[in-house]
Amino acid sequence: MIDIHLLEQFHAFAECGTLSAAAEKLHTSQPALTRAMKKLEEDLGVALFVRSKNQLKLSETGIHAAEYAKDVLNADRDFEAKVKAYDRSLKTISVGFCAPVPQTVLTPIINTVFDGMTVSADMSDDALFVDRLKSHEYHLAVLHEDPKDDEIFTKKCGHEDLFISLMPGDPLTFYPEIHLSDLDGKSILLLNRIGFWANFHGDKTPNTTYLLQVDQNSFHELTVNSGYPSFTSSYYLSRGMVVKGKVNIPIVDPECHTDYYLACLTSEKAKYKTFFDRVNETTIR
Repeated sequence: MIDIHLLEQFHAFAECGTLSAAAEKLHTSQPALTRAMKKLEEDLGVALFVRSKNQLKLSETGIHAAEYAKDVLNADRDFEAKVKAYDRSLKTISVGFCAPVPQTVLTPIINTVFDGMTVSADMSDDALFVDRLKSHEYHLAVLHEDPKDDEIFTKKCGHEDLFISLMPGDPLTFYPEIHLSDLDGKSILLLNRIGFWANFHGDKTPNTTYLLQVDQNSFHELTVNSGYPSFTSSYYLSRGMVVKGKVNIPIVDPECHTDYYLACLTSEKAKYKTFFDRVNETTIR
Protein backbone atom coordinates (compact mmCIF):
# COMPACT_ATOMS: atom_id res chain seq x y z
CA MET A 1 0.00 0.00 0.00
CA ILE A 2 1.40 3.37 -1.05
CA ASP A 3 1.55 6.03 1.65
CA ILE A 4 -0.87 8.84 0.73
CA HIS A 5 1.66 11.40 1.98
CA LEU A 6 4.16 10.21 -0.64
CA LEU A 7 1.54 10.78 -3.32
CA GLU A 8 0.87 14.28 -1.98
CA GLN A 9 4.57 15.11 -2.24
CA PHE A 10 4.82 13.52 -5.68
CA HIS A 11 1.80 15.52 -6.88
CA ALA A 12 3.34 18.72 -5.51
CA PHE A 13 6.55 18.06 -7.44
CA ALA A 14 4.56 17.36 -10.63
CA GLU A 15 2.68 20.65 -10.24
CA CYS A 16 5.67 22.80 -9.28
CA GLY A 17 8.20 21.25 -11.67
CA THR A 18 11.24 21.60 -9.40
CA LEU A 19 12.31 20.19 -6.05
CA SER A 20 12.93 23.65 -4.62
CA ALA A 21 9.47 24.96 -5.53
CA ALA A 22 7.75 21.80 -4.31
CA ALA A 23 9.73 21.80 -1.06
CA GLU A 24 8.74 25.42 -0.45
CA LYS A 25 5.08 24.65 -1.12
CA LEU A 26 5.16 21.68 1.26
CA HIS A 27 7.20 23.54 3.90
CA THR A 28 9.87 20.83 3.88
CA SER A 29 13.52 20.57 2.81
CA GLN A 30 14.79 19.51 -0.61
CA PRO A 31 16.76 16.53 0.82
CA ALA A 32 13.63 15.28 2.62
CA LEU A 33 11.59 15.60 -0.56
CA THR A 34 14.29 13.84 -2.58
CA ARG A 35 14.23 10.93 -0.13
CA ALA A 36 10.43 10.78 -0.38
CA MET A 37 10.54 10.58 -4.18
CA LYS A 38 13.11 7.80 -4.03
CA LYS A 39 10.96 5.95 -1.47
CA LEU A 40 7.94 6.18 -3.78
CA GLU A 41 9.94 4.67 -6.64
CA GLU A 42 11.15 1.87 -4.38
CA ASP A 43 7.63 1.09 -3.16
CA LEU A 44 6.32 0.98 -6.72
CA GLY A 45 9.36 -0.76 -8.20
CA VAL A 46 9.15 1.72 -11.10
CA ALA A 47 11.38 4.63 -12.18
CA LEU A 48 9.34 7.83 -12.11
CA PHE A 49 12.13 10.34 -12.76
CA VAL A 50 14.87 11.14 -15.21
CA ARG A 51 17.89 12.26 -13.22
CA SER A 52 20.72 14.44 -14.46
CA LYS A 53 23.24 16.72 -12.76
CA ASN A 54 21.34 19.22 -10.59
CA GLN A 55 18.03 18.30 -12.26
CA LEU A 56 15.11 15.98 -11.61
CA LYS A 57 12.21 15.64 -14.00
CA LEU A 58 9.37 13.22 -14.57
CA SER A 59 9.85 10.27 -16.91
CA GLU A 60 7.07 9.28 -19.29
CA THR A 61 5.84 6.83 -16.69
CA GLY A 62 6.15 9.53 -14.06
CA ILE A 63 3.91 11.88 -16.08
CA HIS A 64 1.15 9.24 -16.17
CA ALA A 65 1.73 8.37 -12.52
CA ALA A 66 1.23 12.04 -11.59
CA GLU A 67 -2.22 11.98 -13.21
CA TYR A 68 -3.12 8.79 -11.34
CA ALA A 69 -1.83 10.34 -8.11
CA LYS A 70 -4.08 13.36 -8.65
CA ASP A 71 -7.09 11.06 -9.07
CA VAL A 72 -6.20 9.14 -5.91
CA LEU A 73 -5.79 12.32 -3.88
CA ASN A 74 -9.13 13.67 -5.13
CA ALA A 75 -10.78 10.36 -4.24
CA ASP A 76 -9.16 10.49 -0.80
CA ARG A 77 -10.51 14.00 -0.16
CA ASP A 78 -13.93 12.98 -1.46
CA PHE A 79 -13.93 9.94 0.82
CA GLU A 80 -13.05 12.05 3.85
CA ALA A 81 -15.67 14.69 3.03
CA LYS A 82 -18.43 12.13 2.50
CA VAL A 83 -17.66 10.24 5.71
CA LYS A 84 -17.64 13.48 7.74
CA ALA A 85 -20.83 14.69 6.05
CA TYR A 86 -22.59 11.42 6.85
CA ASP A 87 -21.45 11.57 10.45
CA ARG A 88 -22.76 15.16 10.71
CA SER A 89 -26.06 14.04 9.22
CA LEU A 90 -26.52 11.58 12.09
CA LYS A 91 -26.17 14.45 14.57
CA THR A 92 -28.02 17.15 12.62
CA ILE A 93 -31.67 17.72 11.75
CA SER A 94 -31.94 19.87 8.63
CA VAL A 95 -35.32 21.60 8.28
CA GLY A 96 -36.74 23.78 5.53
CA PHE A 97 -39.35 26.33 6.61
CA CYS A 98 -41.55 28.09 4.07
CA ALA A 99 -42.48 31.00 6.37
CA PRO A 100 -41.47 32.66 9.66
CA VAL A 101 -44.43 31.53 11.79
CA PRO A 102 -43.87 27.76 11.28
CA GLN A 103 -40.22 28.26 12.19
CA THR A 104 -41.19 30.16 15.34
CA VAL A 105 -43.72 27.54 16.45
CA LEU A 106 -41.99 24.30 15.49
CA THR A 107 -38.35 25.02 16.39
CA PRO A 108 -38.89 24.61 20.17
CA ILE A 109 -40.68 21.30 19.55
CA ILE A 110 -37.86 20.10 17.30
CA ASN A 111 -35.28 21.04 19.93
CA THR A 112 -37.21 19.07 22.56
CA VAL A 113 -37.81 15.96 20.46
CA PHE A 114 -34.29 15.88 19.03
CA ASP A 115 -32.49 16.97 22.18
CA GLY A 116 -28.71 16.81 21.78
CA MET A 117 -28.82 17.15 18.00
CA THR A 118 -27.95 20.25 16.00
CA VAL A 119 -30.86 21.87 14.16
CA SER A 120 -29.96 23.38 10.81
CA ALA A 121 -32.84 25.62 9.70
CA ASP A 122 -33.39 27.24 6.33
CA MET A 123 -36.27 29.55 5.42
CA SER A 124 -37.16 30.24 1.79
CA ASP A 125 -39.84 29.81 -0.82
CA ASP A 126 -40.81 26.13 -0.73
CA ALA A 127 -40.91 25.56 -4.51
CA LEU A 128 -37.88 23.25 -4.26
CA PHE A 129 -38.59 21.69 -0.86
CA VAL A 130 -39.81 18.35 -2.26
CA ASP A 131 -36.64 18.00 -4.34
CA ARG A 132 -34.53 18.90 -1.31
CA LEU A 133 -36.24 16.24 0.78
CA LYS A 134 -35.67 13.64 -1.93
CA SER A 135 -32.00 14.58 -2.23
CA HIS A 136 -31.63 14.42 1.59
CA GLU A 137 -30.66 18.10 1.78
CA TYR A 138 -33.58 18.43 4.22
CA HIS A 139 -34.73 15.83 6.73
CA LEU A 140 -37.97 17.69 7.42
CA ALA A 141 -39.79 20.55 5.74
CA VAL A 142 -42.85 22.74 6.23
CA LEU A 143 -44.73 23.54 3.03
CA HIS A 144 -47.74 25.75 2.37
CA GLU A 145 -49.27 23.21 -0.02
CA ASP A 146 -49.60 19.43 0.20
CA PRO A 147 -47.41 18.08 -2.63
CA LYS A 148 -49.56 14.92 -3.08
CA ASP A 149 -46.45 12.86 -3.79
CA ASP A 150 -46.27 9.19 -2.76
CA GLU A 151 -42.59 9.63 -1.82
CA ILE A 152 -43.47 12.43 0.60
CA PHE A 153 -45.37 11.92 3.86
CA THR A 154 -47.22 15.00 5.10
CA LYS A 155 -49.34 16.02 8.05
CA LYS A 156 -51.26 19.27 8.32
CA CYS A 157 -49.78 21.29 11.16
CA GLY A 158 -51.65 24.58 11.08
CA HIS A 159 -53.05 27.60 9.31
CA GLU A 160 -52.30 31.30 8.94
CA ASP A 161 -54.34 34.29 7.64
CA LEU A 162 -52.82 37.56 6.48
CA PHE A 163 -53.90 41.03 7.62
CA ILE A 164 -52.79 44.56 6.76
CA SER A 165 -52.00 46.91 9.65
CA LEU A 166 -53.05 50.51 8.90
CA MET A 167 -53.18 53.91 10.56
CA PRO A 168 -56.71 54.80 11.82
CA GLY A 169 -57.12 57.59 9.26
CA ASP A 170 -56.58 55.33 6.26
CA PRO A 171 -59.78 55.03 4.15
CA LEU A 172 -59.34 51.25 4.01
CA THR A 173 -60.00 50.98 7.74
CA PHE A 174 -63.69 51.67 7.08
CA TYR A 175 -63.98 48.30 5.33
CA PRO A 176 -64.40 45.03 7.27
CA GLU A 177 -62.10 43.29 4.77
CA ILE A 178 -60.06 44.21 1.71
CA HIS A 179 -58.39 42.74 -1.38
CA LEU A 180 -54.71 42.94 -2.25
CA SER A 181 -55.61 45.16 -5.19
CA ASP A 182 -56.88 47.74 -2.68
CA LEU A 183 -53.25 48.13 -1.52
CA ASP A 184 -51.92 48.91 -4.99
CA GLY A 185 -49.97 52.16 -5.03
CA LYS A 186 -49.21 52.28 -1.31
CA SER A 187 -45.78 52.13 0.34
CA ILE A 188 -45.71 49.10 2.64
CA LEU A 189 -43.10 47.90 5.12
CA LEU A 190 -41.98 44.34 4.41
CA LEU A 191 -39.47 42.01 6.01
CA ASN A 192 -36.90 40.69 3.55
CA ARG A 193 -36.94 37.01 4.61
CA ILE A 194 -40.54 35.80 4.76
CA GLY A 195 -40.36 32.63 2.67
CA PHE A 196 -43.14 32.00 0.18
CA TRP A 197 -45.06 35.08 1.40
CA ALA A 198 -42.59 37.22 -0.57
CA ASN A 199 -44.13 36.00 -3.84
CA PHE A 200 -47.85 36.38 -3.20
CA HIS A 201 -48.40 40.09 -3.85
CA GLY A 202 -46.64 41.10 -7.07
CA ASP A 203 -49.37 40.59 -9.69
CA LYS A 204 -52.10 42.38 -7.76
CA THR A 205 -50.00 45.27 -6.46
CA PRO A 206 -47.76 46.26 -9.39
CA ASN A 207 -47.63 49.91 -8.30
CA THR A 208 -46.93 49.27 -4.64
CA THR A 209 -43.55 50.19 -3.16
CA TYR A 210 -42.33 47.55 -0.72
CA LEU A 211 -39.91 49.00 1.81
CA LEU A 212 -37.79 45.92 2.48
CA GLN A 213 -36.25 45.58 5.94
CA VAL A 214 -33.49 43.06 6.61
CA ASP A 215 -33.32 43.50 10.37
CA GLN A 216 -36.26 42.34 12.52
CA ASN A 217 -35.68 45.03 15.14
CA SER A 218 -35.58 47.81 12.56
CA PHE A 219 -38.78 46.49 11.02
CA HIS A 220 -40.50 46.52 14.43
CA GLU A 221 -39.32 50.06 15.17
CA LEU A 222 -40.70 51.32 11.88
CA THR A 223 -44.04 49.57 12.31
CA VAL A 224 -44.44 51.15 15.74
CA ASN A 225 -43.11 54.64 15.03
CA SER A 226 -44.07 55.30 11.41
CA GLY A 227 -47.34 55.62 9.55
CA TYR A 228 -46.42 53.03 6.94
CA PRO A 229 -48.74 50.03 6.56
CA SER A 230 -47.31 46.58 7.28
CA PHE A 231 -48.53 43.00 7.11
CA THR A 232 -49.39 40.95 10.15
CA SER A 233 -51.18 37.64 10.60
CA SER A 234 -53.71 35.69 12.62
CA TYR A 235 -50.86 34.09 14.58
CA TYR A 236 -49.63 37.39 16.01
CA LEU A 237 -53.08 38.94 16.46
CA SER A 238 -54.38 35.93 18.41
CA ARG A 239 -51.50 36.41 20.85
CA GLY A 240 -52.13 40.11 21.34
CA MET A 241 -48.98 41.01 19.42
CA VAL A 242 -50.48 44.15 17.88
CA VAL A 243 -49.08 47.59 17.18
CA LYS A 244 -50.85 50.07 19.43
CA GLY A 245 -52.92 52.56 17.49
CA LYS A 246 -53.01 50.52 14.25
CA VAL A 247 -56.11 48.94 12.72
CA ASN A 248 -55.78 45.38 11.40
CA ILE A 249 -57.92 44.49 8.38
CA PRO A 250 -58.18 40.93 6.99
CA ILE A 251 -57.24 40.37 3.35
CA VAL A 252 -59.69 38.14 1.50
CA ASP A 253 -57.57 36.96 -1.46
CA PRO A 254 -57.14 33.15 -1.39
CA GLU A 255 -53.33 33.41 -1.45
CA CYS A 256 -53.47 35.30 1.85
CA HIS A 257 -54.85 32.25 3.65
CA THR A 258 -52.64 29.19 3.88
CA ASP A 259 -52.46 25.79 5.49
CA TYR A 260 -49.10 24.37 6.57
CA TYR A 261 -47.89 20.80 6.08
CA LEU A 262 -45.07 19.09 7.92
CA ALA A 263 -43.27 16.76 5.51
CA CYS A 264 -40.58 14.09 5.36
CA LEU A 265 -39.72 11.22 3.05
CA THR A 266 -42.31 8.44 3.29
CA SER A 267 -39.43 5.99 3.70
CA GLU A 268 -38.33 7.88 6.85
CA LYS A 269 -41.79 8.30 8.37
CA ALA A 270 -41.03 5.95 11.27
CA LYS A 271 -37.80 7.80 12.06
CA TYR A 272 -39.68 11.04 12.75
CA LYS A 273 -42.87 9.55 14.20
CA THR A 274 -42.33 11.08 17.65
CA PHE A 275 -42.12 14.55 16.17
CA PHE A 276 -45.12 14.09 13.87
CA ASP A 277 -47.13 12.85 16.84
CA ARG A 278 -46.47 16.16 18.59
CA VAL A 279 -48.15 18.26 15.89
CA ASN A 280 -51.74 18.52 14.68
CA GLU A 281 -53.92 20.80 12.56
CA THR A 282 -53.92 23.53 15.21
CA THR A 283 -50.24 23.51 16.24
CA ILE A 284 -49.69 26.62 14.09
CA ARG A 285 -52.54 29.04 14.71
